[in-house]
Amino acid sequence: MNSEFSFENLISENETKIINLIFGMTGDYHLAQDLAQETFLKAFKSKQSFNGQSKISTWLYRIAVNTTIDYQRKTCVRKENPSDELPEKSDMSQDPDQKCQKTAMRDILFEAISELPTQLREVYVLREVNGCSTKEVAEILNISIELVKWRLHKARTQLRKSFTEGSAYKNVGKFKLKHTGIE
Repeated sequence: MNSEFSFENLISENETKIINLIFGMTGDYHLAQDLAQETFLKAFKSKQSFNGQSKISTWLYRIAVNTTIDYQRKTCVRKENPSDELPEKSDMSQDPDQKCQKTAMRDILFEAISELPTQLREVYVLREVNGCSTKEVAEILNISIELVKWRLHKARTQLRKSFTEGSAYKNVGKFKLKHTGIE
């Protein structure tokens, strides 16, 4: 890691994506914040291990995934409704009905994501929420690009199926989740 590169910049540029990744894996926003702090602490302590062969964000994602998996192995804790924990970005110009609809859609999407098997959920959150490339997801999870594509396909198929066949999700409409919120 370049000594001129500020660790504060590293945190500010990656914190939201790391929290989103961990939140997608755990379903607990406060836990995601705690594990993100632990991730950055581990990164700081092992900064000499960064060899520059991948992007620094890829290296951080890998640390975050490992930190989260280690935590899950130790505790096996799950949240019932993970979207309750995700803070809303306040937009004063947004119509209250529209805001309510987006909140409901976010709740539905996070509920569906939380029902995915862990391996599919990790790939989906990294690729679709955090916007990582397929290659980056493969590096982060230490799996082949083909396996990333297969898991992403399976995750999308299962989500699509839950939205079309699940009675709770029928007629939800089209929406997309990004780290900045629901579109």
